Amino acid sequence: MSKSDVLDRVSADLALGHTQPAIQRLSSLVATHPTDLDLRRQLARLHRMVGNRIEAGRWDYLTPGADTTETAAFERAFPSPARRLAELRWPRWSEILRSSATDVLGQLALPSPRSRAADLGQAAAGYARARLESLARAARAELTRTASSGKPRRARTRSRLRPHLVAALVAAGLLAAFFVVLGAVTVAQWLLP
Repeated sequence: MSKSDVLDRVSADLALGHTQPAIQRLSSLVATHPTDLDLRRQLARLHRMVGNRIEAGRWDYLTPGADTTETAAFERAFPSPARRLAELRWPRWSEILRSSATDVLGQLALPSPRSRAADLGQAAAGYARARLESLARAARAELTRTASSGKPRRARTRSRLRPHLVAALVAAGLLAAFFVVLGAVTVAQWLLP
């Protein structure tokens, strides 16, 4: 299916108020065209519509003028520069870590001329390159620090219980309390005449 057909389907999904299928279609399109900054911006807009600030920051991370609160939310969710670089899904990120970032980023393809990102011209591409280069430099430094210490460094994350897990724990607790009370009543009946 062509890019314009997928974008038409995304528009149709949004017209019907179906944001999730639109996000899935646009995510597939971004996976196919990972260097198209316009598609990334559109995907960020969809995530912004549903209130997902982390994903909005992730997909808008490389565009000039991105919302700083969203990019900060993305950076908090992925504090490790290497992990953040991987989450951006930019092609050949592992090569960026292993070699000179300037050489690799100089070879990256610009977005297609039909996209709005191309209208932004060299400034947008330069901004994305500079942002990726800075992130790659930080990731390389982190990997070097990890390699020299011999132990992998793990980012601190807060553990979050999923709602269904909390409900299951509450149900198990209530069931256990029921059996304790039932056992106590049974023992009391045996002991009392």
